[in-house]
Amino acid sequence: MTSPVIADETVYVAAVDRHTLHALDERTGRTKWTFTAGARIDSPPTVHRGRVIFGAADGWVYNLTTTGELAWRYRVAPIDRRAMAYEQLESLWPVHGSVLARGDTIFCVAGRSNFLDGGLRLLRLDLASGRKLSETIMDETNPETGNNMQEKLQILQMPVGLPDILSSDGEHIFMKSQKFDMQGQRLEIGPNSGDFATQASKQRGPDAHIFAPMGFLDDTWFHRSYWVLGQSFAGGHGGYYQAGRFAPSGRILVKGDGYVYGYGRKPQYLRWTTVLEHQLFAADENPPEIPENFGKNAAGAANGPGAAFPKSPSLNPADKPLTIEAWITSTRPQGVVVARGGPASGFALTLAEGRPQFMVRSDSVLKTITGPKRIVGGWHHLVGVLGEDKSMQLYVDGELASSGAVDQLIKTDPAQGMDVGADSGSAVGEYQSPNSFAGVIDEVRLYFQAATAEQIARRYATGAEISSAAVLAVSFDDGTARDHSTHRNNGTLEGGKLVEGKFGQAIQFTAGNKKKAGTAAQTKPGDSLVEAKWAEDVPIYVRGMVLAGQHLFIVGPPDTINEEETFQKLAENDPAVQAALDQQDAALAGDQGASLIVVNIHTGAIVRQSELDALPTWDGLAGASGKLFLTTLDGRVLCFGK
Repeated sequence: MTSPVIADETVYVAAVDRHTLHALDERTGRTKWTFTAGARIDSPPTVHRGRVIFGAADGWVYNLTTTGELAWRYRVAPIDRRAMAYEQLESLWPVHGSVLARGDTIFCVAGRSNFLDGGLRLLRLDLASGRKLSETIMDETNPETGNNMQEKLQILQMPVGLPDILSSDGEHIFMKSQKFDMQGQRLEIGPNSGDFATQASKQRGPDAHIFAPMGFLDDTWFHRSYWVLGQSFAGGHGGYYQAGRFAPSGRILVKGDGYVYGYGRKPQYLRWTTVLEHQLFAADENPPEIPENFGKNAAGAANGPGAAFPKSPSLNPADKPLTIEAWITSTRPQGVVVARGGPASGFALTLAEGRPQFMVRSDSVLKTITGPKRIVGGWHHLVGVLGEDKSMQLYVDGELASSGAVDQLIKTDPAQGMDVGADSGSAVGEYQSPNSFAGVIDEVRLYFQAATAEQIARRYATGAEISSAAVLAVSFDDGTARDHSTHRNNGTLEGGKLVEGKFGQAIQFTAGNKKKAGTAAQTKPGDSLVEAKWAEDVPIYVRGMVLAGQHLFIVGPPDTINEEETFQKLAENDPAVQAALDQQDAALAGDQGASLIVVNIHTGAIVRQSELDALPTWDGLAGASGKLFLTTLDGRVLCFGK
């Protein structure tokens, strides 16, 4: 069943895969009438001005009277073309069941993606007659220039490309974070930044609204997505956790009386992690202001290098072969990973136009080799090797990517120290210092020997050290730039921030030379500007939520494990952990039913708890006329008294 909608003493609910809308008497539950459409109805109808309107996966919008008679229907799909989806025949341009009604106008979207079958179609229909008022096509074309929408792509951020149930604040229409005017024209086509935190920090303002980046109907609990009360969301490995730091967010949200109530991850999990613990909370419904000094470093300046190591005898590369390695994941196509030296002598690992480079400079002569493939996004292992025979090799992810040769080994000890994440002095290569890196860097190693192809391949495949003879070995695991080699070339953390990395802690950069001091992009993982009025643990995974009067009603299956503790026991091979996981898995599958919990909105205290014998549908709880209504996964509609 879909979630229910209640209006005029009637409960409307659809049996999704049976294509059937049911109208039930609110007082008795008896069926008043049913109506069967041409395909799946994935969400409940909209009841407005004496009409019951809904879309279906056959590409049509249906308009019924409150007695179940068809007033009109309109095919929003451009043609009647079908394909198999969810084991049924559907239109290539399905329409969500819950359409949006404003005044005498109905808004609906048909299609599956901007990039499939000619794109998405936003239509405005006349409520009374079904006449088309306007149509907006959203496809792979940028309406601002007429070029391909790829030009809007910023690193891992792109415009909204998938449909969702529409919402409105009375001034604008919203599809996820995409804004439209009341005539259906797209406004402010995103993204606003390629930088993860800058993209996610655009939340506050009159257009803040509740949206779901993955769609309101998605009940899969993918850990990289959640609802947001704001304007923007960042995707990618370093972006998905960012929005919760700047706006109220959670698996499910509801707002009223000046507050937003939600079930969301605890602030310490606003970082790169798959281990999560959630809490029920209340907070101000307005995304918080970002303080002017939020994220500034101690000196109040933008980020410099993440770690700096001073010149020392043990780091002298003169007349020596060398191997320099690092694990990286980048969000920008250029930047320095590691650099030692300047325009006279030195070496560096960098990115240029997304491709990795290894460069060696001796007696002011620069030699550079470049990998053939872009490696922006995702973890990659970079190794630069300078052989005693003057050969140069660049390895990416355990494989040789490029090779070359120098005229001579580095002849003198560079005057500059060694930087990670930037080249803060004069540049080794033909780039402008500091050429700051944006992304995450982990496990930096320097050896004064030429690693073999076998050693590098083993390092990438297993994490085994290339050699025990590193002259610099920095893992960042203890929160410092301490050198764990026998030479102890301890550096200082001058910028960046510590996050979860490839093997443990790593250091993250936000290309600080491009940012103004105090930008929100420099916050630490786990930091959150959202201050909760109260936050409480609850014994369920919340799958439904209703705010009514002085109470918050939540429903869901039991939460029986602490993920952090269970993950630790799993790592320790605790034999009891599998039994605990099996019990939780069975609970999520419905073995223990569900609990309906009443919560005091002022304190977060549980007032009452009732047990149910079935799992609720996602967001399947509704309230009307002093009663609660709930649909369940076994096909029932339940009504609870006051």
